[in-house]
Amino acid sequence: MNSSALNRVKRFPFVVFLKKIFPILIFLIIFGITLLIGVWDIKKFKYSNSEFDNVSKEQIDSYVESFKGKNIFVVDPSEIEYEIRNGNGYISEVYAKKVLPNSISISFKEYEVRYTGYSSDVCHFFSKEGVRLEEVCSECEKECLEYSTSLESIYISSESVLESNRLLIYREEFDKISKLLSQFGYEIKDINIVKGISTIKDIDEHTFVFDISNDLDLQLSRMYLVGEKINEQEINFKSLDLRFERPVMRLK
Repeated sequence: MNSSALNRVKRFPFVVFLKKIFPILIFLIIFGITLLIGVWDIKKFKYSNSEFDNVSKEQIDSYVESFKGKNIFVVDPSEIEYEIRNGNGYISEVYAKKVLPNSISISFKEYEVRYTGYSSDVCHFFSKEGVRLEEVCSECEKECLEYSTSLESIYISSESVLESNRLLIYREEFDKISKLLSQFGYEIKDINIVKGISTIKDIDEHTFVFDISNDLDLQLSRMYLVGEKINEQEINFKSLDLRFERPVMRLK
């Protein structure tokens, strides 16, 4: 074939079209082969967390096991995040990212235990945000108190339910009380709730009584005034009842 005929063939529309799409065809063929041999199938999960507190690596592995072997392009990272959050109450935040060709990078944050609550014969752990983390045991009041001691958490006992929709009902009230008491050097150890009346003990065995169902801010204002007086005069007291206009103090 002479050069002029060859040039005519090269200018033929179909040949021109093939020249344009040839690199794409090669890419699609190679990509198809990699799909067939499983190059893009998820093979491992990488955790950015160097330490695990209340969650184990084995637990996280079990939550993501169903995604192993799936094609990385058809897996939505949000699905992995949902499985981890739904599988473990201690997970507060989780982020999953694809790492080509066949890995998933996972980072997460854990809740810390702040409260150990016992009500309706069931022991629960709650985070400092008031989120119920897990049910620990049932009909186990003594064991629940021991858990609280070992975890150095605030122990809460109540005659009624403590949580609703996985949230500690009185978390905001407890935070306000704890914040104010800490200003005067009192660290809460345990709380007993009966009909909305909270009897609070600190680590030095001082007792404070609040009605958390009735104008708590007013009672906290009383606590602030009395607390200043106690510190100024170095009063050695046993208990302080803030429910009344004139707080009732019992001396040691």
